[in-house]
Amino acid sequence: MPFAIGIDVGTTNTKVALFELPSCDPIHIERMPSPRIAAGDNTDYDIRTLVRGILDMLSSCVLAAGKCSGEIEFVSVASVGESGVLVHSDGSYSDKSIFWYDNRGESYAQEAISSGYSTTLYQITGIPTHSNSALFKILWMREHGANLQGSTWLTMADFVAWVLSGQLAQDRTLASRTSAYDVVNDRMSDEILDHYGLPRKLFAPLMESGSPRGHILSEVSRKTGLPKTCTVCVSGHDHMSGATACNLQVGNEALNSTGTSEGLLLLNAKPTLTESSMKRQITNGRYVDTSLFTAYASVPSAGLSFEWSLKTLGYEPDDYYRESLPKLYKSYLDGKFDDSQVVFVPHLRGSGPPYRDAESRALTYGMRDTTSRDELVFATHLGTTMEFARLCECMTDGKGLGKDVRVKVIGPAARNPLWMQLKADLLGVTFVACDVVEAVARGAVIVAARKNGVDVDPQFSMTAYQPNFDHHGILDAEFRSSYIPLCDLITKFERHQAN
Repeated sequence: MPFAIGIDVGTTNTKVALFELPSCDPIHIERMPSPRIAAGDNTDYDIRTLVRGILDMLSSCVLAAGKCSGEIEFVSVASVGESGVLVHSDGSYSDKSIFWYDNRGESYAQEAISSGYSTTLYQITGIPTHSNSALFKILWMREHGANLQGSTWLTMADFVAWVLSGQLAQDRTLASRTSAYDVVNDRMSDEILDHYGLPRKLFAPLMESGSPRGHILSEVSRKTGLPKTCTVCVSGHDHMSGATACNLQVGNEALNSTGTSEGLLLLNAKPTLTESSMKRQITNGRYVDTSLFTAYASVPSAGLSFEWSLKTLGYEPDDYYRESLPKLYKSYLDGKFDDSQVVFVPHLRGSGPPYRDAESRALTYGMRDTTSRDELVFATHLGTTMEFARLCECMTDGKGLGKDVRVKVIGPAARNPLWMQLKADLLGVTFVACDVVEAVARGAVIVAARKNGVDVDPQFSMTAYQPNFDHHGILDAEFRSSYIPLCDLITKFERHQAN
């Protein structure tokens, strides 16, 4: 019986999972908190600890395979998009990697905006200018002593693949998140590299998602027990891998990928590089299927909002999801929150479109001395949903997703019925919870299997949440009369304070 391993290097956790082929069903799952080093406002991955953890988790998956471990055919890696590691010509590498949401690149992004070069960047890359981009992280690193000459920037998944196989290469879906990739002409942009004085060989050669990077290194095989015949692949950006895991279709489906942050992803035949899409902060990219492009936008605080809210309000997360959430969901269905006046704006790590600002702050408005803990948790659900609805309006230029579109959801939202129903009710379209265990790691395996001619047949269950149009009217009115005006006032206030 053949097996494969999927790796998902995420914001909160890093996961390594053993899957059976051709079903792609998980057999064994290992996870660890993604190791980080925090210093004030700066947050980095601890790369040495990350590498040791991944090797240990690979060893555990090999042990779980038992006497069939020799049948592990490949390891496929997916990761967040904007973090990366500098690998030097002598084989050494940087100890730290700036987290994707860290805003150390802010001054370089603002300079591009004030000089007008942000328009050129968008026309070439399809990426809105923002401090999250790898390009601005690299500029910060150079200014603070990093030697770029003879070094190679590898996105996180590409770096893990290099550790395992020794091959320097760059996945296209990840390259398209660097702000240095020419999304139309499928190459790293000499114009951008020359403009910033960056070496033209700073980025590794491009490879298609799922393509084999070579076999496991002998040393890695010795440390983990993986067979020397095992190949290494990169499936690319975590959202793209998740889209593959839930079989996202072109035209009538969208992907809502949820985690610490959440995003909306659409598949298109070509990128959208207009002035309007730039103003609306639409991020373009390559998909794992090279004939398709992605349109994507995200908000930085989704699952993070629930983590923060439960901790702050004194809930034990396991008790909340097992006991309190079902009661809260029933209360919502019964209309008990229809007249709630509490509004939560989830800018815990800045705001999303249409006014993306890494420095924006969260706000809870409308509390009284009679406000209950349940009402505050409900406000967290609703505010997070309204922030996502604002993103959807931005993505569609106010036209909405369309009544025939259904939105597939992966990640923690798919296991939260209140969150799912609020999404369906507010946006007035069907949301489908995809019960895909470890969607990103599983998607990584599916991408690599199909690229290498392995006939896989992954199955998963779905639960559809249909909009309640009575609730839609109530929520939409609150969204337009309270949430949007409050967010606009926050933006004005924060800009006034900044000046």
